[in-house]
Amino acid sequence: MKCPRSAFIAWFGYGLIGLVNLTTSSLMAQTNLCSGNLGDNIFTKGDFGSGTPNVVQMNPGIAPGFVYTTQVPPDDGEYTLTNNINAWSFVYPTWLRIGDNDVNPNGYMMVVNASFAPGIFYEQQINNLCDNTLYEFSADVINLIRQGTTGHILPNVSFLLDDALSYASGPIPQDEDWHTYGFTFITGPGQFSVKLSLRNNSPGGIGNDLALDNISFKACGPKSSATIEPQGRICENSIYPLLTAQIDADTGAVQWQLSVDEGINWIDIPGATDRTHQVQQVAAGRYFFRYLYSNTLGNITNPKCRIVSDPLLVEVVPVQFEVRDTICEGKTVELGGTAYGETGIYQHLFTASNGCDSLVTLDLVVVPDPPVIADIGTRPTSCLGSHDGVIFVQSISGGNPPFSFFVNDILVSPHDTFVLRPAGTYKVRIENHFGCFYEDVVTVAEGPKFNIRTIEDTMVILGHRIALITQSNIPVSMASWSPAEGISCPQCLSTEVMPTQDQIYIVEAIAGQGCIARDSVNIRVDRTPVISVPNVFSPNGDGINDAFTASLDPLNIRQMDEVLIFDRWGGVVSRKANMPSESTMVLWDGQSNNGQASPATYVYRLTYTLADGTTGYQSGDVTLLR
Repeated sequence: MKCPRSAFIAWFGYGLIGLVNLTTSSLMAQTNLCSGNLGDNIFTKGDFGSGTPNVVQMNPGIAPGFVYTTQVPPDDGEYTLTNNINAWSFVYPTWLRIGDNDVNPNGYMMVVNASFAPGIFYEQQINNLCDNTLYEFSADVINLIRQGTTGHILPNVSFLLDDALSYASGPIPQDEDWHTYGFTFITGPGQFSVKLSLRNNSPGGIGNDLALDNISFKACGPKSSATIEPQGRICENSIYPLLTAQIDADTGAVQWQLSVDEGINWIDIPGATDRTHQVQQVAAGRYFFRYLYSNTLGNITNPKCRIVSDPLLVEVVPVQFEVRDTICEGKTVELGGTAYGETGIYQHLFTASNGCDSLVTLDLVVVPDPPVIADIGTRPTSCLGSHDGVIFVQSISGGNPPFSFFVNDILVSPHDTFVLRPAGTYKVRIENHFGCFYEDVVTVAEGPKFNIRTIEDTMVILGHRIALITQSNIPVSMASWSPAEGISCPQCLSTEVMPTQDQIYIVEAIAGQGCIARDSVNIRVDRTPVISVPNVFSPNGDGINDAFTASLDPLNIRQMDEVLIFDRWGGVVSRKANMPSESTMVLWDGQSNNGQASPATYVYRLTYTLADGTTGYQSGDVTLLR
């Protein structure tokens, strides 16, 4: 059924001046993805490329207001391009350890640790668009915080076109899945470029960490498919079918295309610009057809202004087949329901329901079955539950190479590669290309249970460090402490910490492939000031107890802010201020503003700063003797 002209205009924006109120630079945005067919992605930079280095070393300059870092993981207000978070030497314990959202194992993604203030974390100019054209924008986003982690801010992303809000994702769930967010928009008359900006609306700090991948811009058009008559497989040298374009629009330009490599590459069919196309292929094979569609003939050659129909397969079936095969003695090949196990030439006529009857000729060679002898080795997993047990071929003798190596009927190539497996029993088969094989059952042993042990619960004096010595029964590949505040090396198995308040520290370590162990220690902080003051002194010059001194711990008490000495009437006899802490400090030498102070009992008041920056006070009396 054909759509009215108004529907066609809604798809490609043709004639928008008379239908919607748009200026040259304005955009009309909807919060839904394209419901018709799409064109090719015109924004090739949106997948961030690919490469073997784990982190891109060159600053891509795509995030104004953010700092690009190659020192992963990124800190608040930083971002990086990486192909696998799990390959980092350290990962925040709450973060997912994922690769990018692509079939390419080396594809990069953008990892963002949000700044404390909301702001733009991605910005690019998209050029060479077509005006009066409907486009779809989409991007894949994932919340990097592990499922079940509490107290973390959810990312919330706004998509801006030319600094105008066009779409908002809302809170991105903490469900360990990639989510595709997108919308459609129409370029205005004379508009050929647009600035795309992504803004994080949530503050940074705890959470609000995300990864971004697969940003795409595609032209959006009407629903476009093709029909074929007659249907089904087509015989060689038969009547070839007619393809018809089914487009939900009355007008527009069409260009049919052909692919002979399963839809990987497409070429234009010369002169095939009508809505119908007569197939011309005569040789047996698989042929894919599709058509390009655009609102005008001039735009059909512009990849940025056209869409692509759903592809259609036309399979031309040969009427004669020749099959050559060589098998090992004792094996058989089936042809037409009959199993053949001797050297010879065999034929069978297959009758097809579509009339494509075919004659198959089998040229079979059977070779002797020489014994294949192999020595299969195994190594246990590094720890209980790990997947790094090893199955490997130590040697092969006999038989006719080359050989294929199968573990539980799954092909492993090449045969001498170490195969990583969890503990268990496996069927191993070594087979040559004739089907002669060696088979055995091997067992991968389970490694020891992974345990770590840090120090026992203890108490530490404020301002002092304590060593968190942690032992492991097997080598550790990665470790992390939480909380990391005050830890001298948060990624080290053994480290030091200087806590300022009672705190439980948790250490998590990883060994092998997948073995995780945890332990914790409760450290209580003794906040009692370490200071001792005498109650008498005699400044008589005999070298014994000549000054009013204080013995203190310089690590516990950072500074003596003020020392005041009062007489019995409350007058200030002596004042000192801002003295760096020492183990023995002279508070008063017995002198007053009028010379030597008289023997008497005096009152003192001490004000000091502790190691955590808080202020402490101490007062009392001291007797001066002469």
